[in-house]
Amino acid sequence: MSLPPRTSRPHGRGAASRALRVAPGPSPSPLVGGTSSDVDTWRGMLRDCLIELDAIPIGGTGNGAGYTGWLRQLDLGCLTLTDVGTDPVRVVRTPRMLAGNQDDFFLLSIAQEDSASLSGNALSRLRRGDAVLLDSTAPFQLSANEFGHHLVLTLPRADVTRVMPVSGEHVGRRIAAQNPVLRVLRATIAEVHSGGERFDPDLLPELGYVLRELVFSVLRSDESGDQSGVNGLLGHHAQLLRMRDFVRRHLAEPDLSAKVVAAAFGVSVRYVELVFREGGTSPARYIRQSRMEEARRNLASPRRRQRPIAAIARSVGIENPTVFSRVFRAFYGVTPSEYRRSQAGERGDGETPVREVTTPRS
Repeated sequence: MSLPPRTSRPHGRGAASRALRVAPGPSPSPLVGGTSSDVDTWRGMLRDCLIELDAIPIGGTGNGAGYTGWLRQLDLGCLTLTDVGTDPVRVVRTPRMLAGNQDDFFLLSIAQEDSASLSGNALSRLRRGDAVLLDSTAPFQLSANEFGHHLVLTLPRADVTRVMPVSGEHVGRRIAAQNPVLRVLRATIAEVHSGGERFDPDLLPELGYVLRELVFSVLRSDESGDQSGVNGLLGHHAQLLRMRDFVRRHLAEPDLSAKVVAAAFGVSVRYVELVFREGGTSPARYIRQSRMEEARRNLASPRRRQRPIAAIARSVGIENPTVFSRVFRAFYGVTPSEYRRSQAGERGDGETPVREVTTPRS
């Protein structure tokens, strides 16, 4: 079984990556990688899919004390997206590894858990959502005292420097999670990452170009720090992703509307409506749909089974339980209580099973 055709590959280790592919099936999978219970194996996975790195367990992990790590990589043509997780560890790119090194990449590493990076003299404490740019031709270190988890975008240096100059000040410097363009990038990565195996392989290079342009915008916006400059860097598609992210983070606010979104982004309500219309919806419709999808997830969650339905309604910004029930039924064809029972398997004698709901009605 071969991997799908690629336009280019940042690391040039196709044979090793093919050996790591874990997704079975009759058609080629764009995902490579796997899970390891041995730190040496995980170190080899890093080498095969990213670059040569040393991995040193911290605390009680490794050395027969139990270890868990994973690496899953999605090849997007002009770049790769790699999901890397590990028990407490220090990952090091040493000067020795640079001797005869032919790797020439930039790696934008986005922390999913708190960690730290050291590149040259730049020590950065990374909080969840922060990012740091690393250079494969220079020593660096990433460490996590708790479970480490990063999403790494790997781009050939030539592709980056062809578009913008990258100075030593860029490398190793923390890019804060609050950076608005980084928010857009994270939201886009979440969409790509969650649907990687379902996408048509022919679509993956196009997604790679979208991510690459967002990486360039993140690096540029980190220099400007000015909201008007940030708006100038973003086209309507990127602004839409950014606004969707804002909506999802503010669902609990009852007054959430196009007016609120416009005020948060410093634009007009008409502009917000235009951006959402180009995405095939309206701000009001997207807010309603997001609220219902979040409510459905909460109702299906075993951890929230004892939470009152009225509380779930308030958590998505609907204070009246009757209104919540009516809107939920309009979207899914069942009431919130019926849907919760269907997910818990708690149907009474003679009760008709409630159909499973996965997609809201338009």
